[in-house]
Amino acid sequence: MKLIILLSMFLSGCATHSGVITNGKDAYIVIVSGGYGFASAGSLRIDAYQEASRFCRRAGQRLEVISEKTIQEGIIDEFSEASLKFKCIDKQEK
Repeated sequence: MKLIILLSMFLSGCATHSGVITNGKDAYIVIVSGGYGFASAGSLRIDAYQEASRFCRRAGQRLEVISEKTIQEGIIDEFSEASLKFKCIDKQEK
């Protein structure tokens, strides 16, 4: 487990996080960019989901994904990005 966490930190270590941004009525977006380096779109996607989940949990709610998008231009030394549009809903809602 520690190895997975360390690997994730290494792969997304140079990531830039937008933070949670309001994006419409009751909707938010998180954008995580890897810039140039070893950050894969997949690891950035995980970072975006974790940040959105933490945001909703702090409000006593759960994450509901509206849409997501990843960009992976090349494998090494290329730009990667993940964006996640979401809302926070009551835990009882389905």
